[in-house]
Amino acid sequence: MPERVSSGDGPAVGLVLDRQFQLGELIGAGAMAHVYRARQLGVDRDVAVKILRRELLTRADVVARFQAEAALTARLSHPHVVVVHAVGEMAPNAEPYVVLEWLEGVPLSKVLASAGGALSLARAVHVMLALSDAVGEAHAHGIVHRDLKPDNVMLVRRGDDPDFVKLLDFGLAKSLEERVDPRTRAGSILGTPRYVSPEGAEGQLVTKASDCYSLATLLYETVTGRTPFQAESAVQLLAAQATVAPPDVRQFAPGGHLPEPLAAFIMRNLDKRPSGRAEDARAFGRGLATAAREAGLDASEIGLSATLTGGRSPLAALATPGTEPEPGASLPAPRSGSAPAPTALEPNARAGTNRPNERTQTGNHAAGSARPIWVLGVCFIVGALAAAAIAASANAPHAGIGAKP
Repeated sequence: MPERVSSGDGPAVGLVLDRQFQLGELIGAGAMAHVYRARQLGVDRDVAVKILRRELLTRADVVARFQAEAALTARLSHPHVVVVHAVGEMAPNAEPYVVLEWLEGVPLSKVLASAGGALSLARAVHVMLALSDAVGEAHAHGIVHRDLKPDNVMLVRRGDDPDFVKLLDFGLAKSLEERVDPRTRAGSILGTPRYVSPEGAEGQLVTKASDCYSLATLLYETVTGRTPFQAESAVQLLAAQATVAPPDVRQFAPGGHLPEPLAAFIMRNLDKRPSGRAEDARAFGRGLATAAREAGLDASEIGLSATLTGGRSPLAALATPGTEPEPGASLPAPRSGSAPAPTALEPNARAGTNRPNERTQTGNHAAGSARPIWVLGVCFIVGALAAAAIAASANAPHAGIGAKP
C-alpha cells in the first residue's frame, strides 16, 4: 500500500508509489485522470505520474484505453516521443497509473499563438520534420496516433535547439495489428475535428495515411496561422473534412507567398483519398525535406534525422542535387541567430497551464480543469473520456479550456 508522507492539494498528494515515486503537486485534473509532478527517489529526478480517476474503475472501456495508451507509448523508443518510465496500480483500489518523462516546455498551440499564428518557414519545417520522424516511429511499430494536433506537440529546449519536439498523448492511438479495436465501437469518430482525416471524419478505417493528413493540416497551420477548415461546430468541421476541397494554402500564407514546392506538397497530402497522400509519416518527412530543398531553404536551419531519411546522411535530403555530402556526414548546428530569441511563451520558458485534453470521439465532450502553471512534462496532456457524442460537442472546445472546435 502506498505510504503517505505529506498532505497537499489533490487526492493523492504525498503518496509514495512503488516505494520510489513520491507524488508532489497536482498539475492537471481532467475527466479521465489526475496528473502529478513527482520525484523518483532512487535516481532523484522529476517525473509525471498520471492516475486514472477512481470513479472510472467500473468503466472497463476507459480502463482499457488508459492501459493501452501506456502500452502503445512504451513500445516506442525515439528522441521525439515522450518516454514511459513505469506503469502500476495504486493500492488499495487498484487505480492504474503511468509514470512519464518530465518535460518543461510549451505546446505548439501556445507557440503559434505567441508567434501571431504562424512560424517562419524554416522554423515550421524544422518542427514538422521532427514531428514526422516521431510519428514515423509509431508507424514503424504499426501504431496510428489518430489525434495529431498542436496541443499534443510539445516544444522543449535541448542543447541549442529551443524547438525540440516531443510527441504526446497516445490516448486515441490504435495498433494496426488489431483488426478490430476492442475499445472502440464501429463507426466511432475519433480525433479532433480540425485535424481529423476525411476517412476519420466519416468513422471509417484510419491508416498511416490518415496521420499524414493530420500532419499536412499541422504544416498548413504552422505556415499560415489557420487550419484549412474553420467552423463554429464540430459537425460542420467534420462535414468539410469529408466533402469539401481544402482552400489553396498560398492564399493564407503571410504576404500571400509560399514557395510552390511546399504549397504543392501540403495540398497533395490534404487529398481526400488516402492513396493520394504519403503512405506513412517518414515518407511524409522525406517529401517535406525534398520540397524544402526545392524551395531553397537553408539546410543549416533545419534538423533532419537519419531515421527519417532511411539511414542516409541528414544533409543529403536537403542538399542541392550533386552536392550531397559523404556518407556519415552530419547536419551542421543551426547558425547563430537562426532561432528566434525565446519569449515568455517560448519552449524554455516556464509559464502557462497544462490543460486537460478534450476531443471529439463518439460524441460527448469531456472537459477538465488544470492549475495555471506550465508544468509541461505531463506528457499525454490529461485526456478526455473515450466516448463522446459529436452532436453534444458542436460548439464545445476540442483541445482545451476555451478552445474552438
